Amino acid sequence: MSIRSWLQKIIGSGGNTKPRMTSPPAPKEPAIARPDRDIAIAHAVNLTDLVNGEPGSMAFYRTTFANHPSQFVTYHDLRKQGDMLDKATLKALGLRANTKLSSQFFATLNEKGRADPVGAAGVIGLAVSTALSASRALAAMEALGVDEAKFLASNMAAGPCAAAAGLDGQTIALADAPMLPFATCTHPDQCSCCYQAKLSILNERISTE
Repeated sequence: MSIRSWLQKIIGSGGNTKPRMTSPPAPKEPAIARPDRDIAIAHAVNLTDLVNGEPGSMAFYRTTFANHPSQFVTYHDLRKQGDMLDKATLKALGLRANTKLSSQFFATLNEKGRADPVGAAGVIGLAVSTALSASRALAAMEALGVDEAKFLASNMAAGPCAAAAGLDGQTIALADAPMLPFATCTHPDQCSCCYQAKLSILNERISTE
């Protein structure tokens, strides 16, 4: 028997061929009502109180963090986005000649931010990273049909702000979960607060055992 005949005998051919099973289409994810990326970025940037209100300033941060965290942006990356300031300008600002600082980033800073542009990059970068991470986590929970989340307050060196400390360990409806860092946070650059999905089915199973 030829190989071809053997295969036809095993799998069938012509009218004897069995219809192939097809997988049902994947269910569509429900619409997510969480604030979008640009809103989360603006929330964090404004919270730092280090950026001016010029029209192009927020656009700079939206562009820089467009693919964060898949393309993670550190504070080193943030202050190097664009054209580097020359040594003479850096010296005039009281910075070391080898400091990497772009004119585009520096132009977004207000007077407070320009007093310490390197430090400002750290504060802004960490605050935006926290905001995007929390927003992304909440959106993922909503997509999975989770209704509630447990709030875990920051455990960084500065500790949680007053608002976070008051909510630590509490369950919050996703629809009411505020963006992070909280609007009243006094140290957004040290916020590591997060939301943890609370699965009602799992909780009910545990309580009945």
